[in-house]
Amino acid sequence: MSIIGIVILLFIILLFLGLPVTFVLGISSVAYCFLSGNLDFLYIISHNLFKGMDNFVLMAIPLFILTGEIMNQGTITTKLVHFANILVGRWRGGLAHVNVVGSMFFAGITGSALSDVAALGSMLIPAMERSGYDKEFSAAVTAASAIQGPIIPPSIPAVLIAAVTGTSTGALFLGGAIPGILLGLFCCLIVAILAKKRNYPQQKEKITLNLFIKALVQSFLPLLTPLIILGGILLGVFTPTEAAAVSVVYALVLTTVAYRVFSWKKMKEVLVTTVLSTSKIYMIIGTASIFAWILSMENIPALAASFLASFAGNKITCLIIINLFLLFWGMWMDTAPSIMVLMPLLLPIASTIGIHPTHLGVIVILNLMIGLLTPPFGMALFSAQAVSNVSLKGLLKELWPFLLGHFLILMLVTFIPAISLFLPRLFGLIN
Repeated sequence: MSIIGIVILLFIILLFLGLPVTFVLGISSVAYCFLSGNLDFLYIISHNLFKGMDNFVLMAIPLFILTGEIMNQGTITTKLVHFANILVGRWRGGLAHVNVVGSMFFAGITGSALSDVAALGSMLIPAMERSGYDKEFSAAVTAASAIQGPIIPPSIPAVLIAAVTGTSTGALFLGGAIPGILLGLFCCLIVAILAKKRNYPQQKEKITLNLFIKALVQSFLPLLTPLIILGGILLGVFTPTEAAAVSVVYALVLTTVAYRVFSWKKMKEVLVTTVLSTSKIYMIIGTASIFAWILSMENIPALAASFLASFAGNKITCLIIINLFLLFWGMWMDTAPSIMVLMPLLLPIASTIGIHPTHLGVIVILNLMIGLLTPPFGMALFSAQAVSNVSLKGLLKELWPFLLGHFLILMLVTFIPAISLFLPRLFGLIN
């Protein structure tokens, strides 16, 4: 077996043993240096570790995380859920629709699926259960709708892809907007079908114009967050990283001045959580950069590109293979390391068969978000299970209709590039 074959086998074994991904990537990379017999590579590893993290675009990640934490601690989630309830709560299965629409609103603030599950799940799953919904169904809706977070802008995976590929962050943000909204709409469609079939409860409270206006006013300022971020980027007022800093300031002003719901005593807890979350992501980025360098040294990207180039006459076949590979990969690997390892592999392949980098980026994000819902390492799946305290079997049984909807959206985005490229082209971010 070749050296790279042994390293990949070691990588798979360590992953199956349940080691943190950072250690899996780091140990595999160091093993390559010893197996190759060139210990000078150890110096290159330390260099690449920091080089991978030393990217101005990546500074947006801790700032977006901090924005989400401030909004969470400032109970902004409650206001968004209340407004969602005003909009769709009277439909049959209203609380399930509120869960989906609330996730859509929340996605424009945090860009994180796990934050969505934790914030909305802990609030809505018990409320849905008390109202007569099956607990497993409530957890499934929460998990299925939560993956809108990293697709609808702002998106942390989009920032990572931009850092690795040099693609416009703004283009990737806009590229994910329509697919993310479509995903939410399909979730609502599935909820409507199941709610009618199972005769889930329907809210009878009459929504007056006065009540609607009051709810809109309370949630209007938080809903401006993604518009401020995207508007500033598109108008050239600030870079994506600066936009993330602006979002932090806006979140602080919103929670401390406008609503007065954020106590400065909570700032220590918010900062600690942000630092811990950021440290995990940055260490994954650093070690994944090393592993990507090793794959490049072994000419793996060129070999993969050559393999798919043999299907260049049939672009559809290439796209199907890429999607199947990403879906399988997403079942085993978390989002950040997947992007750092796979994007250098996939970008040359995409250029070979004529896939636009922004289109590829959205395809990758969608696949990896679906991976968050699939065992054995689906983080959103297990987070929803932990929040709801239901069996994995029962949760998966309720989740499969939503997964079918997600696969349909993935196919539409894959084979109709305009879905992800229309908005970036409209705003002149790509050709």
